[in-house]
Amino acid sequence: MNPHWLLHGRTTRETVLLTCRDGIRLATDAYVPQAPDGTRGPAPTIVERTPYGRRDPELQAMAYFFAARGYNVVLQDTRGRGDSEGVFQHYLARPHEGEDGADLLTWIAEQPWSDGAVGTTGLSYTGANQQSLAITNHPALRCQVILDAGLNYFKRTVREEGAFVLGQLGTYALRMALSSPQAARDPLLRAALEHSRDHAADWFRRAPWRRGASPVSALPEYEDWLLFAQDSVIAGPEWDNPQMNLEPYVDRYPDIPVLLVTSWYGHHQWATFRKLELLAHHRKPKRVVVGTWLHADPYGHPDFVGAAAFGAQSSLNMNEVRLRWFDAHLRGVEAERATDTPTVTYFRLGGGSGRRDANGRLAHGGCWREADQWPPAGGRDLNWTLTSDGRLETGDDATPAGRRDLRVDLARPVPTIGSSIRNPDIIPGFVASGGQDQRELPDALDSPGSGLPLAARPDVAAFRSAPLADDVDLTGPLFVDLWLTSESAACDLSVKIVDEYPASRDWPDGFALNLADGYRRCASWTQLVAGAQNGEPTLVTVGPLHVSNRFAVGHRIRVDVANSSWPRYDRNPEALDRFTVTVHCGGATASRLRGPGVAHDLATEVATQQTEQS
Repeated sequence: MNPHWLLHGRTTRETVLLTCRDGIRLATDAYVPQAPDGTRGPAPTIVERTPYGRRDPELQAMAYFFAARGYNVVLQDTRGRGDSEGVFQHYLARPHEGEDGADLLTWIAEQPWSDGAVGTTGLSYTGANQQSLAITNHPALRCQVILDAGLNYFKRTVREEGAFVLGQLGTYALRMALSSPQAARDPLLRAALEHSRDHAADWFRRAPWRRGASPVSALPEYEDWLLFAQDSVIAGPEWDNPQMNLEPYVDRYPDIPVLLVTSWYGHHQWATFRKLELLAHHRKPKRVVVGTWLHADPYGHPDFVGAAAFGAQSSLNMNEVRLRWFDAHLRGVEAERATDTPTVTYFRLGGGSGRRDANGRLAHGGCWREADQWPPAGGRDLNWTLTSDGRLETGDDATPAGRRDLRVDLARPVPTIGSSIRNPDIIPGFVASGGQDQRELPDALDSPGSGLPLAARPDVAAFRSAPLADDVDLTGPLFVDLWLTSESAACDLSVKIVDEYPASRDWPDGFALNLADGYRRCASWTQLVAGAQNGEPTLVTVGPLHVSNRFAVGHRIRVDVANSSWPRYDRNPEALDRFTVTVHCGGATASRLRGPGVAHDLATEVATQQTEQS
């Protein structure tokens, strides 16, 4: 049967309250296509279960897109969200996402319009609940498209190697509370939450929050899971569930085709590549696509992120991407070709003009690449040393011992300039999202707004390579090894990989573009306490930081080290207010930037491009 026969048919939407095994009813919309002659199915079904509203315009557009191509589409509000019953507890209590998803698939398989085959899709939370569903091994589940979902949310996402991701979880809790069914029903509750929204900056400055004194205190069940996330400094048994931590359950993952999509400025590169590694023994295809976008809808768009533009070629139509996957694995259309595709398709950043485009953004550019492994084959190991005078050297010669001191004042933290956290609509001027020039920009919470480089601050140490004589491609996982001592027994480490542009007519002071970042907390519960009492340097590694970037001739490869990134991360509750952190360089305590097989030769590619241009 031609999978696109319905382009000239029509779609009906049927709404049911689907009763789960424990009696909770979930609001469910089934978009069922009809052929021009009025017949229906049976056909495969695409499912997304969401806490963000099944009637969201983009979700409805997706449903009609696939229905117009002969698929049934089922969209469901998760517990306590939209029109569904139950309580949205997020990190608390025993999660129901796997069981609820399985109950939905059982219902679909019983419908006359279903052929019994289901593919699932969704971004973020709706990617995580796909994973919870998968380990139930429901026989109807045949394939998945998981867009930027986590693996271990305690290790990375809710917390980042010990630090609470305040800027992400705090804004998320407030946004979800404002869109909750309770706020829709109760005008007084909504007014209280809107007051919190309007004073969000002050609320964030008062973190950590307490019960009855948080931005979402007006909605106690939401405050419960927000404070649980904030106060869980150790991963206790409450986090041992597949929705928040798939790692212990990964051996139960069915061998089905899975397409994993993430992005350089999204949340989950680490999780995506780790899942690829954990499922490598499967026979059915596991494929990864890495783009440029923020962790936000519309996913796959636009062609810029923050102050950096990557060209129209960087954008993907995610419906078309999903259609090819579902056609192959639900209908068998070009299935062999889909199976033979490269393991990783990634957008390598860089190679643009470097000019200021019509919208005032840096034309950084980039192009799509393919590889059968990660990092791609043919690379060389990177092993550069950080020197006490701020250089990044190849490490061929012994580096003299030295130190760089970071003078920390937690009352004046380093502002978050560029990150995977979008500047939320509900809190203007919160963070400078995506790719940004590493300067004290005014559109970030508590940033001095001076326009001066972050690297000029006394609490930031920048380590730069010499200007590059040839283009350099770094693609793969990077690690930063830092030997530390600290006057405070507890301290944080913020590390960024930066492409430093030289001065130009469009950028008289150059442009320092953040490519990847990592964060790590040294505190009593992390067992990574820097040697404050005895002055013995402690080795702390930050990584892997997954990157793919072409550093052009004349640019510098740069590593920035700081002690904070506010308000993305909370302040270390055990740290002194003012203290000095020392990065030790050279000798027996040589701090390094390293990456196995990440450096790739660009000479042939550059020569080919020059020939084509001539």
